[in-house]
Amino acid sequence: MKKILLLAPYCSLPGEQKFNRFLYLAEMLSIDYDITLVTSSFRHYDKQQRDAEFPEQDFKIVKIYEPGYSDNVSIKRVFSHKVFLKNFIEWFDGNSAEFDLVYSAYPLIGTNLFLAKNKAELNYKLIIDIQDVWPEAIASAFPFIASIPNVFLPFTRKANYCYKNADGLVAVSKTYLDRALLTSSHQENEVVYIGSDSIKINEAPKKEFKGNNIKLIYIGSLGYSYDVETVLRAVNNLVKQGYAIEFHIVGGGKKEVRLKALASDNIHFYGFVDFNEMVSLIKGCDLGVNSLISSAPQSITNKLSDYFSIGIPILNSQKLPELLTLLEQHPHVDYEAGDVNSCEQAIVDFIKNKELHYFSPNKLFYRKNSYPKITEMVEALCLRD
Repeated sequence: MKKILLLAPYCSLPGEQKFNRFLYLAEMLSIDYDITLVTSSFRHYDKQQRDAEFPEQDFKIVKIYEPGYSDNVSIKRVFSHKVFLKNFIEWFDGNSAEFDLVYSAYPLIGTNLFLAKNKAELNYKLIIDIQDVWPEAIASAFPFIASIPNVFLPFTRKANYCYKNADGLVAVSKTYLDRALLTSSHQENEVVYIGSDSIKINEAPKKEFKGNNIKLIYIGSLGYSYDVETVLRAVNNLVKQGYAIEFHIVGGGKKEVRLKALASDNIHFYGFVDFNEMVSLIKGCDLGVNSLISSAPQSITNKLSDYFSIGIPILNSQKLPELLTLLEQHPHVDYEAGDVNSCEQAIVDFIKNKELHYFSPNKLFYRKNSYPKITEMVEALCLRD
């Protein structure tokens, strides 16, 4: 049986609230391969160190220590990732002979650079799964950087080296894959959206809310890249105008305290919830919120994958061409990021247009349909000399 290392510093683990892409892959690939899932001791989404034990699985789990951080954009995070990289290299040096293939999440840059440089000598194949495009993604934290050509950004050469020297590339969007293929196009490559588990979606009951208010829902980070405040202010204004509307917010982050201070009684905060409860809440609402600031570099995110998989209509501020193409066949309304009046109008347009009030699941986002492309790439590379 071929041995595969899945390296995913931001992965969720069994028993935790999320059902991450790499946990799904570990379960799927463990049917035919000997799988070791390596992740961080630090849980990124709620900034906590992990418990020591997890339910027994059909694959091995290795946690690499890193000290953690409280802010996604900080020197402390840079230091934390350096510790993770150092500890991973030490662990890998003692275990690398075991693996026929390494399937690695990108970012981090450091781990992928190390794996790309050493794969020929240590005789393993490398697939990089592009979750985000660093260094380009720093533009969301420092908008003035967005005007700088990518070639001049820090670490661009390292990123290009990683892409070029992988044996296979998987990306969560065509936008990200196209970026990687600017430097290399000889590898196996596939776009596989993050997607969602249709079986778990079908199992989750619809949340039954009281009353007949139009219900918006946002799931995910309350960080600086996200335009949730504009939507919240729009809902506040519409409530004052007499509209029967409420806004349900699932997740947390740096802007949570500010948002709570601004919120009217029709805004409800849930914090982090497990996947089943999140799906139930989405099923019980009318309009899923995809709100990003104009300079945000994100492409097809986790929340979009969940919205599309469940089929909820979408309130959207993102102008990514790839997303706009997907939305052509999906009920939605658009608004201008940062513009409260534009957001109000989009919500009113949705309320008045009953033809948009239907759920339309996109089976392209069902993992059972799309993830076999990853399995096929793994199999092809494992058979290659």
